[in-house]
Amino acid sequence: MIGKKALLGQLLGTSGMAAGLLRAGGARRDELPILAYHRVVDMGDEAAYPRDPELVSATVADFEQQMRFVREHFNVVKLADVIEHIEHGRALPPRSLALTFDDGHLDNYTHAYPVLRRLGLSACIFLSTDYIGTRRMFWFDRVALLLYFAPAGKWQFGDVSVQLPAQGVNERREAAGAVLRRLKQVPDAQRLACLDAMEQALAAHVPPQAVPERCALNWDEVREMARNGIEFGSHTCSHPILTRLDDAALERELAASAETIAHETGTPAPTICYPIGKVGAFDDRVIQASRRCGYRLGISYEPGLNRLRRLQPFALRRLAVERYTALPFFKGMLALPSLLA
Repeated sequence: MIGKKALLGQLLGTSGMAAGLLRAGGARRDELPILAYHRVVDMGDEAAYPRDPELVSATVADFEQQMRFVREHFNVVKLADVIEHIEHGRALPPRSLALTFDDGHLDNYTHAYPVLRRLGLSACIFLSTDYIGTRRMFWFDRVALLLYFAPAGKWQFGDVSVQLPAQGVNERREAAGAVLRRLKQVPDAQRLACLDAMEQALAAHVPPQAVPERCALNWDEVREMARNGIEFGSHTCSHPILTRLDDAALERELAASAETIAHETGTPAPTICYPIGKVGAFDDRVIQASRRCGYRLGISYEPGLNRLRRLQPFALRRLAVERYTALPFFKGMLALPSLLA
């Protein structure tokens, strides 16, 4: 049964009411929606897709439709403009909206960037710098791949256990999701030990052809996009959960990632996007460390709008776009985000 929220979003989008609300001022001058994407890619058959489908925000065609709607109804601003607004009172245009991508996936360059450039839109990509320019998989995507191919049965990796069914991709993905949720809750040393144990036990079961040549951007791609209007911010070095780090490790992750981006692009990275980004993944300690490391803006993954008159510069909210965000709901979400976010 379709939920009330989905039904409302669908109605707003398909009836044209969403566009009408936006033209009539549905997005007010004092609101700043920030859209959150991860990957833009055509997965094909989801059951045959061995990596984490939860990282896929849109197909290429869906992304282009979404961006055309955004361009028609909003003024896309850079996060640098938001910083200027906060620090110097520089006004943002009416119907401002910012676009963001987390992690630094290769398809941000191969699939999303051509659409953005063709439509004249900017975005900010938050980089986990340890992965950029390497062949490493992001650790959370690697977990999904390992468990997709792992033999059935009960597996124990330190304090983390998982029961993998012999059949049923959905059930196996639910088990992988439970492992990932657990790994995001434990101290970082425990997370790293579990990842190492999984790698040792399961890597041999992954067919070589299932491992992508690379998953992340390289620095040449980053520099090309930077020359053409794309911003880059920090998503830390290794994508840990920041609240699970001790003080020294926290400052290393925050400082080194910004330094690497500045060195590679020639431009400072004044914005931190907290990995995972939900309540519990960042707190006052993380915010204060971010300030000490020179960041001027902090982005969460908490849903909602940002009211410019009551802006929380280190706890900005976003509207997440997922692979099941159909275009009508996408339109409705932007027209009435307070109801549909």
